[in-house]
Amino acid sequence: MSRSVMMSDLSWPEYKRRLEEEDAIILLPVGAVEQHGYHLPLGTDWIMATEMSRRAAERVGGIVAPPVMYAYKSQIRSGGGNHYCGTTSLDGASLIEMVRDVLKEFARHGARKIAVIDGHYENEFFLTEACDLAVRDLRYDGVTDVRILKMRYCEEISDEVLEIAYPAGYPGLALEHGAVLETSMMLHLFPHLVDVSKISDDPPADFPPYDLYPGNPDWVPPSGCLAPAHGSSAEIGKMLVDEFTDLVSGALEAQFRTAQTAAERKVS
Repeated sequence: MSRSVMMSDLSWPEYKRRLEEEDAIILLPVGAVEQHGYHLPLGTDWIMATEMSRRAAERVGGIVAPPVMYAYKSQIRSGGGNHYCGTTSLDGASLIEMVRDVLKEFARHGARKIAVIDGHYENEFFLTEACDLAVRDLRYDGVTDVRILKMRYCEEISDEVLEIAYPAGYPGLALEHGAVLETSMMLHLFPHLVDVSKISDDPPADFPPYDLYPGNPDWVPPSGCLAPAHGSSAEIGKMLVDEFTDLVSGALEAQFRTAQTAAERKVS
């Protein structure tokens, strides 16, 4: 049997052994069920967060927990809005409490190094609150040595990759919804889930510098994509996947695996 890093593949004794003997890092992918235009699947965000977690876990001695697939509500100016059929969202309080509970469960299992890997732009501060409250709850219970790292897997992109992937200019992460980044990564990793014949010719979204409630769907291009996906390729996707795998792995190594970090833990 091959060695899997996916928690769902492990028996409970093997999971327990890796936590105790290998000091495994637990990675929790958090994504969304959300429209991504005509050409990408509804599961794009959680699929990519899970895959990037898996790749990083294989490098750093991690275990990937089952993903939190549902997310905070899609927003007009970053995800096209919550009005699309298929987009299935949580209230912010629901996401906070779900992730808060799951993080505390990992600590109960014995995990002391936990990473939350986010694949949905709108999740950011709800995941921040969940991590903060989980740490506070654990301290109240006398568990003071749990550390939680939270990041988007695509937090940074090098200038070199940006020049190749976006020759006409990078629209910014908020507008990279169903566009070159996600389409290219999916073409590299899961091409059978991408229908390039359905990539939209919609122009980039042009939003005002404010939000309205309820949101105005007329602000969003008909496809739901906020920037064009033309120019996407598996080759660009491989560059992005490699860069983001390095980014996530490097963050986990720096916080959980370096000699300096180990020394600091002993002191604390």
